[in-house]
Formats: sequence, C-alpha cells, structure tokens
Amino acid sequence: MSDASVLTAADVGAANRSRLIRLLHRDGPQSRAELAAALGVSRATVGTILQPALDAGLLVERNPVPHGARDGVGRAGKPARPLWFSDAVLLGGVYIAGDEVHCAVLRMDGEVLRESRAALEPEHEVDGILAECEAFFADTTLLGIGVAAAGMIDTDLGEILDIYRAPGLTGMPVAALLTERLGTPVAVDHHPRVQAIGDLWFGEGRELTTFGSLFTGEVLGVGIVHSGRVLRGDHGGGGEIGHMVVDADGERCVCGRIGCWETVATLPWLRREAARAGLPDAQQMTCSLLVAREASDPAAGDLLRRYLTNVAQGIADLEQILGLQQYVIHGDVGHGGSRVEQIITEELGAMLNRRRSLPRVVAVADDDRSTLLGAAALLLSATFSLDVDR
Repeated sequence: MSDASVLTAADVGAANRSRLIRLLHRDGPQSRAELAAALGVSRATVGTILQPALDAGLLVERNPVPHGARDGVGRAGKPARPLWFSDAVLLGGVYIAGDEVHCAVLRMDGEVLRESRAALEPEHEVDGILAECEAFFADTTLLGIGVAAAGMIDTDLGEILDIYRAPGLTGMPVAALLTERLGTPVAVDHHPRVQAIGDLWFGEGRELTTFGSLFTGEVLGVGIVHSGRVLRGDHGGGGEIGHMVVDADGERCVCGRIGCWETVATLPWLRREAARAGLPDAQQMTCSLLVAREASDPAAGDLLRRYLTNVAQGIADLEQILGLQQYVIHGDVGHGGSRVEQIITEELGAMLNRRRSLPRVVAVADDDRSTLLGAAALLLSATFSLDVDR
C-alpha cells in the first residue's frame, strides 16, 4: 500500500467532522449527546471531532435546553447545549453560466441573505464576472467563496478548461482572479457537481446516499452522488454527461460530436421543434408552458411527450450503467412539476427492464438555489477540510 492510500488521523477526523456537520444541516440543532447517539460514538469523541469547528467560530453553543424539552422524558444532570452554526460566519456563492453570473451571500445554516443576477456580454464575460463579484461582495466579510462554473473545470487549479457555449471564458483562472480581487479563499467545481452537493446537503438528496442531479435548460448536465460521495475524475475531470451520444444519426453538437444527449433534451431543441409545430411563443417555449397547454392543445402535448422522452433516454442510459434509482431534476424540466415526473416515469418504464423497480424521479423548481447552497458547501470543504461529499 502506498503512502498516498493511507488514511491519517487528520483524514479520519475531517471525514467524521463532515458527517456531524451534515447531521446538523439535515436534522437541526443537536447536543453532543444527540450527535454521539446518531454516530454511535462517545460524547468525548464528538467533542474532539467538533472542537476545531468550534475554535474556528464555525459552530456555537446555543442556550441550554432543559431535560425533557425535546422528548418529554425528565433526566437529572446538566441541561444540554445544542450546537448550531454561527450567524457571524458568511459565505459567498457564485454560479457562472455561459451567459450570466449569479451571486449570493449565505449563512452557515443555508439561508440566502441576498443575491443578484447579471447578464454577461459576449467577448467580455471575464471582465463582467469580476466586476459583478467585486461590486456584489464589496464591504462584506466572507469566510470565502464557492463557485459553480459551467464547462470543463480543473478543480485543483480552479480554472475553466473549456466551455463550448461561451468560449471567452475558456482558460479563465477563476479562483486566482477572484482571490486577487476580493482577498478571500475561492473553491471552484463543475456546475452539475456543485448542484448535486446542494441536493445532498440541503435538498431532495438529504435522505439519500445515491442519486443523479440533473440540470436542464440551455444546456444539460448531471452530477452523480454514489454511496454518499460526489463522483469526480482526476483534477475534476469528467462529468460532461450531456455529451454522451444517444443518437448516432443525430445532429452535430457544439462539442463536435454527433447525437449528444444535449442536442435533443435542451431548450434550443425544444424551441426549434415548437416553431416547426407552429406553436405560439415558440422562441420562449419552456417545459412548464407545454404542461400548461397540454390539455387544450394536442400539438403541445405531443411536443411535451417527445421532449421528456429525450430526457428519459439519457436517464435510462445512466440507470443501465450505474443503477442510481433516484434522479432529481432542476432547471427547465424541473419547473414542469408532477406532470414531468409522471411522463418521464412512464417513458422509463418502456425503456428499462422490470427486473428492478423503476427509478424515482423528482422535479424541483428552485432557480439555482441548490447550486448556490452547494457552492457554500464546496467552500466549507476547502476551508475546513470537510469531506462535504459524504
């Protein structure tokens, strides 16, 4: 066994600290005794694990809770002091898409205190991102900033390696530039993976250990959580699941390949097909509009079914390879609600064999909230050596 594969005491401590902090996010303020019971360890062990977070001001002790206040059972001894996140610690979250930047200031408990969106002008995206972040975070003391960025990301360098739909951002050293401008630590990862971290810690994935987190809209991406960990390649490689081929005879994708999933399951495809079908407002067409018109317009219903069949095709391929069994869908398709869940499940039933139960599909209309929360969790990982992916 090489030295690189040996877990040190610090590694184990960081992993356990991550588990405890995730328990707080999931279940709310808890005492050391409650956390110890949840993990099956002693109170002393919990105290040792959490002390660095208390020393750093990440966690604070709240007012004592009298015995029996939570469970109705009276006990002798000192009242418990639940642990919770300090309101004094503020985190920055940034989502860099191809055509806009979305910034937020968040508290440790996941509450978004303020946020802003700004469109990016072609050929001036880098300057626009830096100017918006500098203006938005001015005069705000932050623990750091977590960034979700579109395109291929080198997570070690914090750099956008390539982004097909906004070539002006290709090669942008996001972490270095923001750190220089704002004087604060910065962590960067691929957008769908950051969204998956947000689901895992704050959203539909809180009770799950394995699932796929899909982003749909102008582009298509998937973050994969397996056994409680977000999957990444070396240096953050991989994750370009929207560019797996689902139709060898399909159209050419912006990436250069033929028949990528993204060519048939995104808004550009939907709006072209809406125009061909003669639907009104074709260039502003969305999944939720089709759902609203389905009952009164057969053409809208037909296009909705085709669109979601294309989305289901990629999910079926992922299911055959990984068997995730749970899929959380954000973005355009997420705004389609329960009708989306119903149609995709029906299509998956026709595509997958019945030796296992069909995957569960959940549509979430959160407008980047999971991504911003995931960016905050990503920042905590880099700052406190917390393994936020487990």
